[in-house]
Amino acid sequence: MWRVIDVGGSGYFLHTHHNSLIIEKDGSKTEVPFQDIHSIICHGVGFRYSDAFFKACLHNKIPVTFCDETHLPLGMLLPMYQHTDAAKRMEAQLQASLPRKKQAWQQIIKAKLHFQGDLLESLGLSNGARRLFVLAKNVLSGDPTNNEAQGAKIYFEALMGTTFFRSDQTNAINAKLDYGYSILRSAVARAVVDVGLLPSQGVFHSNRINPFCLIDDLMEPYRPMVDSLVLSIGAKYGIEPTLIPDEKRLLMNLTAATVTTGENKMELTNALRIYVMSYLNFLTREQNAIEFPTPEYAWTI
Repeated sequence: MWRVIDVGGSGYFLHTHHNSLIIEKDGSKTEVPFQDIHSIICHGVGFRYSDAFFKACLHNKIPVTFCDETHLPLGMLLPMYQHTDAAKRMEAQLQASLPRKKQAWQQIIKAKLHFQGDLLESLGLSNGARRLFVLAKNVLSGDPTNNEAQGAKIYFEALMGTTFFRSDQTNAINAKLDYGYSILRSAVARAVVDVGLLPSQGVFHSNRINPFCLIDDLMEPYRPMVDSLVLSIGAKYGIEPTLIPDEKRLLMNLTAATVTTGENKMELTNALRIYVMSYLNFLTREQNAIEFPTPEYAWTI
């Protein structure tokens, strides 16, 4: 199983030796072969990085996410042109018609609402689930009625209560969600690069200051996996005011979570590549619909 490497704190030096990552602090060293690393998350102060570290991460297609002290992503290091057909596939992205991209966004929002509803249903919150399933049925091309936002209100009120707001950074749950979303974002980023797509070319929305629009768009249906895992962790440890090491360890296991694709069960990291490839095939009209791996919300805590 690939490892998500979390480096948090201060005074770390990240460098390389014989195609392995070396994490060094105060004379102690940790060595991890790059071939075993899925992604790296750095959040802290006073870090040092060698030139060889950055080049090794790019060569091995390892996303590196840099976060602030609240675990919100500030930026990401991603390789370019790592697929032999990258130029052809990027061209297909850029030439995709607006109606086709709007239809893709419609499918993504439908899947997100369905997966949110599935989670609520699994928790016995059937009223909220039914409302989300109705919204999912009525998503139009491009989601002009913003069913996504309507669904988010229903979903989080049912899941977390009416006093919960995602914008409240004083709420400890939000820090845990942000950390989990960072891991999910890295996993989707790796799949996007593996397939050879432009991360900056979003599905339907665009943002001139966000070079990772596509990643942020494609990860939307799988946010409920993070939500479910955070709830399960909270049920075991309570709501700790800060992220504790055991919580981080469990959230890092997200990349190895089981999802279902067709009749096959597989790890999320492998399924995401299939999903991203399916998105490309929909844009190029090789498929009539995007294939969305279905999450499973059973966690071993």
